Amino acid sequence: MDRRGVYQTAPWLLAGLGVVLYGVAAVWHLGFETSSLSVSSGPVVSFALDGLVPLTLVYGSYRLVRADLPMGRIWTVFVWSLAGCLLFAVVIGLSILIRETEGRIVAEPVFIMLLAADTGAVAGAIAGYFASQARQDADRAARAIHTLTFVNDLLRHDITNSLTVIDGRAGLLATDADDESTRAAARAIREQVAEIAQLVDNAGAVAATLSTESAFEHIDLVGVVADVVDGARATYDATITVDSPDSAVVYANEAVRPVVKNLVENAIEHNGGHPTVEVTIERSGETVRLHVVDDGPGIPPAQRENVFSPRAGETPGGLYLVETLVERFDGDIWLADEDGGAHFVVELERVT
Repeated sequence: MDRRGVYQTAPWLLAGLGVVLYGVAAVWHLGFETSSLSVSSGPVVSFALDGLVPLTLVYGSYRLVRADLPMGRIWTVFVWSLAGCLLFAVVIGLSILIRETEGRIVAEPVFIMLLAADTGAVAGAIAGYFASQARQDADRAARAIHTLTFVNDLLRHDITNSLTVIDGRAGLLATDADDESTRAAARAIREQVAEIAQLVDNAGAVAATLSTESAFEHIDLVGVVADVVDGARATYDATITVDSPDSAVVYANEAVRPVVKNLVENAIEHNGGHPTVEVTIERSGETVRLHVVDDGPGIPPAQRENVFSPRAGETPGGLYLVETLVERFDGDIWLADEDGGAHFVVELERVT
């Protein structure tokens, strides 16, 4: 019999275990005890206690089948139930044996053993159900991660190939076009292609960081900030100042770039007129702190507590993504408590 055939027997085996325990209790209490004792009320009550309990296994088997539970999961429930029955019975049996070897009198040892076996079987079935549920959830999550990783890699590959073609054609226009306006447009296209290519790389780094236990590397935060600020200056009408040391190397990966980019763009986009943004990098002992401060209206007090939480109906991103990535880097992020514009602080582990 193959594995599938074995699994098909699981509901019957689980129900059979309950029937066997029920039958043993019936024979002992209603057969042996009632014939050897002068009263029958005691054996009947005992049977009601440890004879009816195993019938829950029969009912549970029926419910599991009606719920269209995979046979493999029902098999897991049966194995756990049988293991629980044997474990409880052996433990209680050994304790009874120890007391008898010590010369102590153990009242109703069979009743105690039956009750232990019943309890272990039911407890094992419940534990097996939740264990199989947890395994199924883990398998489902693993399949989802695998699917998303595959789709992400496929899209990145196709987009990168298309960008390469666009960049090549734009490069020809930038050098061979007759008029300056066409050459300028081609250069602008190549700049946007480079920006999109960077976004594709960032998306890959973010996906890898969030879906796997990524290996961190040494990243110079100063260089990342310089690239992000240069791009923001070319895109937005804003004044952005940077105060940083020559280098500030942290444990992270390329996903730290979206962290900086989101904070800088958030400071610009949530500000009116011609915003001013100050970006500061500080090295202190074993950490590096990134400060992003704007001169806007700031975060309202009522929203400060949930500033990193996604709003209802919105796709999680922005500050929520920033916080998630920083936490994956074993870092910290918070909104500084001060008047005026918003002041976000990111703290990462420093490479010394």
